[in-house]
Amino acid sequence: MPLILLRLFGMAWFFGALLFTASATSSFLFSSERQPDRSLRWHSRLRTGLLWPIAVFSSAGRSRLRNG
Repeated sequence: MPLILLRLFGMAWFFGALLFTASATSSFLFSSERQPDRSLRWHSRLRTGLLWPIAVFSSAGRSRLRNG
């Protein structure tokens, strides 16, 4: 039973990270901002996309995920 829950958590993390990464990359490609600001925001969103399960447990993390 714990193995099934761990596998379910791993799949949710993977697909969530994939979704957040695709969203960040799309925003990066179609943004009208200048390059230094755009790449910094992209890197920040990639980090948040990889750590999104941890961010869900705090109110600051949830607002960061909502606002990008």
